[in-house]
This record gives sequence, C-alpha cells and structure tokens, in this order.
Amino acid sequence: EGKGSRLQVGSPGPAASYLRLRKMSKTGAGADLRKFMEKRLDLKLTANRHVVGVLRGYDQFMNIVLDNTVEIVSPTEKNEIGMVVIRGNSIMMWECLDRVK
Repeated sequence: EGKGSRLQVGSPGPAASYLRLRKMSKTGAGADLRKFMEKRLDLKLTANRHVVGVLRGYDQFMNIVLDNTVEIVSPTEKNEIGMVVIRGNSIMMWECLDRVK
C-alpha cells in the first residue's frame, strides 16, 4: 500500500481521495497550487464541461479535489455536485475567482 498517494478505482470516494490529495499537496511535488487552496476555481474541462468549486487538495498530476462544486450546464442550468475529484488530464483551463495573497 505505499504512501496512499494514488487515486484508485474503487476507492471509498471523494472524501478519502481528498484526504490523500490534501496530504500530497503539502509535499511540494508537481504543480504548486498551495496559494489557491480554499479558493474558488472556475475550470473548463474536456468534453465541453464547466465546473466551479473550492480547491481542497491536489497531487503531482494536478488531479484536484473541489468542494461545494457546481456544474455549469448552460447559462440558465446549474447542478450542485458537492465534493468531486477531477483528473488533471481533463483540465483544459482554470481561473481563480477569489483574491490570492
């Protein structure tokens, strides 16, 4: 079982992945997103998907955990989807919506 840093199929769910990614985010490996922790991010994903949520964790592959996530389906349709894990290779573009110190 190593360091528990990998996301695995059949894992207990986003909360467990969040804890693993949160731990990894403090190791300094990969992209340094520490200054964006607990900030709202607007992400454009592959397959024309768009989500907004609060960054709770990430790993060296830029897999990220968002909380209080909302999927923007259209300008008039939004789905609240809660805590999610998003694979780094599906992120096309992201923007921080909150002030960063």
